[in-house]
Amino acid sequence: MARANKKSKAEKMKSIKTLINGINKKAGENIVNFASEEEMAEQLKIELIPTVSYALNSAFGGIPKGKITLITGDPDTGKTSFLLETIGHAMQEDESFTCFWCESENSLSQELLDMFGIDPERFVVHEVDPEHGSAEASMDIVIAMAQAGMDMVVVNSLKAMVPKKEIEDSMEQQNIALSARLNAKLMRKILSIISKSGTALCLVQQKSIDINSYGAPAQITGGRAILYSAVLTLDFNRVSIKSGDPYYDVRDDYRRIRCRVLKNHICGASKNPYTVTDYTVRLGYGTDIMGEILDEAYNRDIITKCPGGYFREYTDCEPHDKKNIRVMEDGTKCEWRGAANFQAYLDANPDYFDYIADRVKRYQRSSKVEELDASTTALLEETNNEEFDEDALIEEMEDVLASNEGE
Repeated sequence: MARANKKSKAEKMKSIKTLINGINKKAGENIVNFASEEEMAEQLKIELIPTVSYALNSAFGGIPKGKITLITGDPDTGKTSFLLETIGHAMQEDESFTCFWCESENSLSQELLDMFGIDPERFVVHEVDPEHGSAEASMDIVIAMAQAGMDMVVVNSLKAMVPKKEIEDSMEQQNIALSARLNAKLMRKILSIISKSGTALCLVQQKSIDINSYGAPAQITGGRAILYSAVLTLDFNRVSIKSGDPYYDVRDDYRRIRCRVLKNHICGASKNPYTVTDYTVRLGYGTDIMGEILDEAYNRDIITKCPGGYFREYTDCEPHDKKNIRVMEDGTKCEWRGAANFQAYLDANPDYFDYIADRVKRYQRSSKVEELDASTTALLEETNNEEFDEDALIEEMEDVLASNEGE
């Protein structure tokens, strides 16, 4: 049955705008707006803090600002080192970058801060002490630091924080789901705060064995609120370095870490959000950036592995033969016999390594632009092929308005 006194499209849009203006005037600020407005478009953008690893940046882009990132995994899998290295890299790139670290596992040391190049003047630390402060008091500090506008806030870890009731009770007393309820309350309070301040909140959480489960008994503890609230969930595990791997001969000095993206709400629709990425860590130094850059250079044919164990950099001319090997300004050909000689040349000539790294970065930026252009084209084609029933949307909003007025 047709509606009586059906309004025109212009009249419906006018009533919607009047409603939006009334809501914003009552609130004293713009809390409701069209997605096409510049202010709302800025709020919907996600800014990322890149990691040191090129492989991890390709997998999920980085740590999102104004969002929650949940980091979990087995013991001794580099979760703390990953965050500290990311913070150190961000401080080197941005002189105003600040971080607050809430430490409850007693795993932070001055040696780690020095190793990753963290500026102590911009790194605020809170050591959780159950004798003088409970988990509730520490969470209040976390909320206050987020409100102050810290660029990153890290809690390491939620499971090691002791609630006040657990401190006061004896060891015989059982407190069911006490930490889960506390975490849920923290999520409800802090989500809107970090959204306004643009703080990247990173929560490190341990795993526990669930004796009632089959197949995968290791579960993320602390309740389901943190799983729902996080937009990015990373699971770190160690992988063995097997025979034939380039790091096999020096496997005692390196660790292979596998990062599994369990939840990803920050990547585009054109990319698989649930990826599994391996990266290598050199003990005492951090992520093996040189190895990652060289792997990317090999994959993109910036450096070519040729028969006979030669490593060559060609010019942009085709075909890739000896005539087209690039020659440096001093007359040296970009050609090395064997991986050891190539590695030794890179160690002795950091300028050439920086040149290769710059080419890899420029290639990655151009690839992202191509992905963005492809996704935009696909979206436009999909929009053109589908009819958008704007009148139906406006009628639905009118029904809501009418019901509110009736109440």
